Amino acid sequence: MAAPTKPVKKMANGNDAWVFVTAIADITAPKLTEVNGAGSYNLSCSVFADQDGPTTTTNKVTLPRYLCETDEFEVNGTASHAMADLMVAFDPQGASASDGKKAWETMTDGISGFLVRRQGVTAIDDFAVGQFVDTIPVQLGKKTPSKTGTGPEGVYAFTQPVSITGTPAYNKALVA
Repeated sequence: MAAPTKPVKKMANGNDAWVFVTAIADITAPKLTEVNGAGSYNLSCSVFADQDGPTTTTNKVTLPRYLCETDEFEVNGTASHAMADLMVAFDPQGASASDGKKAWETMTDGISGFLVRRQGVTAIDDFAVGQFVDTIPVQLGKKTPSKTGTGPEGVYAFTQPVSITGTPAYNKALVA
C-alpha cells in the first residue's frame, strides 16, 4: 500500500483575494490582463472577512428499479450554484471616485461579469501569471446601503445580491 500524503495546512486568514471583472474570454484560462483590466475592481480590502464563497449543491436522483432488482441506486442529478450576497465597505459621504465610493460606482446594479477569487496568497499581493484562481460568472443585483451592525462596532457598507449565471471554473491558472 502507498503511504498517505499529508498536505501542509495552508492558513486562510488574510489569504483570500476577490476581484470583480467585467469581461473574461475563457474562464478556464483567465488572463492576468483581464483580471487587472480597466473595468475590474479589486474587492480584497473592501469585502468583509466573513464573506462566503460560492457553493454547489448537487441533488441525487434515485433510479427506477427493475422488477428483478432488490436494490435501488442513485446518480448525481443537476447542480445548483449559489453565493451569499456581497457586503462591501462604503462611505456614504465619500467623494466620487474616492476609495469609499469606488466599489459602489464600479459594481452597478444589474451588471454582469465575473468574480475571481484567489486563495492561498496574501490578499494584498498582486495577482501573477501561474497563480490559481476560481472564476465565477455572475450578475450583481441592486445595491442597498447598510451597515455591518447596530452597535459601536458597526461600519457603513452596502449589500449586493450575487447570482451565479454559469458553471464556475475552479482552480485554473492565470495566463499571460
